[in-house]
Amino acid sequence: MNLINIENVTKSYTERKLFEDASFSLQEGEKVGVIGINGTGKTTLLKMIMGMEEPEEGNITIANHVVMRYLPQHPEFAADKSSLECVLQGNVTEENRWSIESEAKTMMTRLGIQDFTQPAGQLSGGQRKRLALISALLSPADILLLDEPTNHLDITTIEWLESYLKNYPKAVVVVSHDRMFLDNVVDVVYEIEYGTATRYPGNYSNFMERKKENYNKLMKDYNAQQKEIARLQRIVDRFKNKPTKVSMAHSKEKAIEHMVKI
Repeated sequence: MNLINIENVTKSYTERKLFEDASFSLQEGEKVGVIGINGTGKTTLLKMIMGMEEPEEGNITIANHVVMRYLPQHPEFAADKSSLECVLQGNVTEENRWSIESEAKTMMTRLGIQDFTQPAGQLSGGQRKRLALISALLSPADILLLDEPTNHLDITTIEWLESYLKNYPKAVVVVSHDRMFLDNVVDVVYEIEYGTATRYPGNYSNFMERKKENYNKLMKDYNAQQKEIARLQRIVDRFKNKPTKVSMAHSKEKAIEHMVKI
């Protein structure tokens, strides 16, 4: 069952198109890594899924009753809120307050945050990232959307997060540049490039193998096409000024023009 289905989405900022006719899907239980160079729209993709951004064209469908939790790349908290309050925000109801607070403190201690009363304004970037991560993981969700979750985390915390996500029974979408983390966590990779999102089954290493194979095939096809273009152009150059051959030369010229260039 598809939890998320994005079809033919176009999204621009000012005059620059991030996505053009891009598609993406997420099935139950999938662990998806989203990769691409900076500025290609990885964070925008997560925000469109969350409803924080709207596409100009295309459709985004989220399955009914799906609960999503989002970890932003740069989490922000009110400076006067305690570290515990930061973690609990959006997670507490009257029925679960005691249990959720107990679980929050356990996770905070495990990730090296001992002072539950320290104001957020006094926390480092790494500490704020840990709080936001705990907050995202604290309540059960059908989909976790994590934007660069390993930024500002030490190796021990990253290993803990890898183990947590590998055992997480629900779906995960993670934007990351951390290749080892992606190798250890995801089973599908989407590469965002040239305004499209291409799906590759497997982890990051599998993606790199497929990418290399595709590149090598593309180069082979490109070189073959360039040779054909050169061959046709030689015919055009040789016969374009000969009255009895000009029609044939013209057809070869049209053949070059109508080629789908690699």
